[in-house]
Amino acid sequence: MSASPLLAVRSLGKTYQRRRWWGGTEPGVTALCDVSFTLEAGHTLAMVGPSGSGKSTLARCLARFEQPTCGEIDFAGDPLEIQLIFQQPAASLNPRFTAAEVVEEPLVIQGRGDRRAQANRALEQVGLGGIDVRKPSRQFSGGEKQRLAIARALVLHPKLLVLDESLTGLDPALQSQMVALLKQIGLTYIVISHDLALAAELATEIAVMESGRLIEYGPAAEVWNAPRQGLTRELVAAARALAV
Repeated sequence: MSASPLLAVRSLGKTYQRRRWWGGTEPGVTALCDVSFTLEAGHTLAMVGPSGSGKSTLARCLARFEQPTCGEIDFAGDPLEIQLIFQQPAASLNPRFTAAEVVEEPLVIQGRGDRRAQANRALEQVGLGGIDVRKPSRQFSGGEKQRLAIARALVLHPKLLVLDESLTGLDPALQSQMVALLKQIGLTYIVISHDLALAAELATEIAVMESGRLIEYGPAAEVWNAPRQGLTRELVAAARALAV
């Protein structure tokens, strides 16, 4: 284990304030409460839990899309080196953009040069080096669009890639392809999912969230084979029933 982790989250909290239409605010809705964990470089942490448990809020806070209400996010790098891929990433691609424009878009926003060469390298990383980069993204298959979305994140050379339900809803064959691709690329990942079987396959550690709190956290094999919390046992049982 390294002397210090790539990411350390300490007592993170996020409360959304409700504003009254006549002025002032109502009591807030707590989405995250006292969430703490660490992540070593090269590891994969799966954050699992039911809808509304705070997983996506955590992802947005880590990627600096939202500001936490309290707590600390200590990342050993530039915040831009954390890239977030949203749920249904293929749907986020501009259908009018060519493959090259999709991947180059983050570089255009940051005003970086040598964009085409960097985009080509990112496409090579995800196994799309031989595609026609001038073809509109809408003409690609579902699996190719998933890879384009990953290439768009990789072009900024992230140290940490956060996938917010990005593998949810894929057919089993395509999901297996994406898991194999992520393992081959070999970055540090946080995988947000409600699928504990997927988490156990991809992750080195699993964290289980419920009502904004982290209720269980440990090595993937330990959480899968010997869950301690009731919700975790329910998730494991459901995943094993689906696998039968």
